[in-house]
Amino acid sequence: MSTETSTTPGTLSGAVAAAPPPASKARIDPRTFAKRTASWVALWLSALLLVYHAPPTLALIFVALFGLAGQWEFYRAQEEKGHKVFKQSGLFCGALIYACTWYFLIDHPEKARFVHFGLELVLVGTLLGAFIRLVVMDEANREPITTAALSFLGLMYVPFLFNFVALLAFMPGDIAENRFLLVYLLAVTKFADVGAYVIGSVVGRHKMIPRISPGKTWEGFAGAILTSLAISVALALLMDRHAQRLSLSSAVILGVLLPLISVVGDLAESVVKRDASIKDSGHTIPGIGGALDLIDSILFTAPVLYFYLQFTAPVHP
Repeated sequence: MSTETSTTPGTLSGAVAAAPPPASKARIDPRTFAKRTASWVALWLSALLLVYHAPPTLALIFVALFGLAGQWEFYRAQEEKGHKVFKQSGLFCGALIYACTWYFLIDHPEKARFVHFGLELVLVGTLLGAFIRLVVMDEANREPITTAALSFLGLMYVPFLFNFVALLAFMPGDIAENRFLLVYLLAVTKFADVGAYVIGSVVGRHKMIPRISPGKTWEGFAGAILTSLAISVALALLMDRHAQRLSLSSAVILGVLLPLISVVGDLAESVVKRDASIKDSGHTIPGIGGALDLIDSILFTAPVLYFYLQFTAPVHP
């Protein structure tokens, strides 16, 4: 009698089906990594030149260009999905946001306290204008409320939120400190992306929210927080004389808070892209994508840093 144990085909297939699939382990694509690294170096050099050497008006123009490019990409994604948006009107109102910031913070800094009044005026005017257009103009539009909502969302989501970068850069106070805080914002936010990408690609196994972004993992999420925390504390210690408003305790709080918000911003853009069935918002930046792919996390971290500094600023009698 043979001592070999036979296995029926049904038993074998059942055993294979019952076995859990091996966890997939992402790897870094060398070509994508090289393109992304080259883009990062070029973008960082450009950002540092703008922050420390460009005239304020020129720096604001570059902020406005990225904000309006991201807004245009958002509108284009909605159009590809079949929605109608007021693209030209929305971009014009987005430009008004940056014009308002320029007027109150650069051209007339003595009126800086009115900058938020001006921004609120632009937002109210935009919303009123959208509804007036729907009422007055005879347009073949089966979804008028969706059109108005998406047009206004594009304005709020991209140029309005990205304008907080300009508010940080040109808010009243020490110019040197403002420059440092802007570099701090960019470093803590974007190195969170680096930490998430590298750690997630090397050891990432557990998907974070696969229905929204299949490539993001919890390991990458942890890498983002640890990287940002290290950068935040290091900058606060190395540049303490330029960061009177950034204590060590604040550096620790922001080093955890900003990457958390950065991930939210990244996932928010993933929702937009997934809804429109597109992989990237554009193809203008090698290895990264479009303008919205570049600034998606900053859209959320810039307001958080701005309000944190406002709420923690010492009250003068």
